[in-house]
Amino acid sequence: MSVNGKTLATRKGVKMRAFKHTIGWALLIMIVLTGCASIEKAESLHRQGEKQEALEMAISLLEDDSSKVRLRAVKLIGKIGGSDAGPALHQRLSESDDRVRHEVVRNLGSLQYEPAIEDLADLVPDSSTDMARALADAFRDYGKLGIDLLVTRYDSPSQSSNRGAYKDLLIAVGPEIADSVIKLLRGRSFFENRDTFEILRRIKNPRVATLMLPYLANEEIADQVMEAMRHLGSNAVEATITALQKQKKSSELLVIERLIRILGLLKAKQGIEMLESYSQHDSGRIRNAVEHSLFQIRGF
Repeated sequence: MSVNGKTLATRKGVKMRAFKHTIGWALLIMIVLTGCASIEKAESLHRQGEKQEALEMAISLLEDDSSKVRLRAVKLIGKIGGSDAGPALHQRLSESDDRVRHEVVRNLGSLQYEPAIEDLADLVPDSSTDMARALADAFRDYGKLGIDLLVTRYDSPSQSSNRGAYKDLLIAVGPEIADSVIKLLRGRSFFENRDTFEILRRIKNPRVATLMLPYLANEEIADQVMEAMRHLGSNAVEATITALQKQKKSSELLVIERLIRILGLLKAKQGIEMLESYSQHDSGRIRNAVEHSLFQIRGF
């Protein structure tokens, strides 16, 4: 073949490759545009009240090549809900795109889809920061059912190596966990309760204080309760004052003394009037506790 012939063949080959490359990009763009058009159609149907048709279309788009389309589909499925929504999202827990997967987790929680709850709990030990946030949102939406499962995992001897991860997630879920976590304190030693108190200390909410106060009667953990109340700060003041008011006719001197000392630890000026009402108490121990707490609050 002549040099000119070879040059011509080379040019044809280059043009063919360029043509194929262009066609490839064109097809890809068409696929993306098709997916976008479909999700927009599904969203439009939902706005028009055609929920079932919109849901079916959104579910079909969970397999779309575009992660952006899949993300919008997941959000739409979560918004529509219904009996088919949970199972469809449950199957997408192995989603390859992190943003889409996090959205799947959140929407399973918002749908309160129970069959997925154990699988979600299994994700906790190896979760990234963003996944942990998504899981916290999900378990918060599941309510007591989800929180009780997290507490069980946290407290299980078989999950001892993952205890820290479940502890961190419980803290991330927030005040909603208080009722379930507080039950772990019963019948346990100072050493056994140390992590549980750490959880309660880090959830700064008045309800936590109210739930912890009855444990002041427990000699073994009373000091821990007082320390935890101190960490709750202003969130513990009202609950402590209310508890002292209820103890007016009580003979539980140790509990009264501890409540008085908590107000001192909190430096709670709102508690001065209540403390002064105990300043003439028959017990010298109570009077001393009042004097000490008033000094902590006033500084003199």
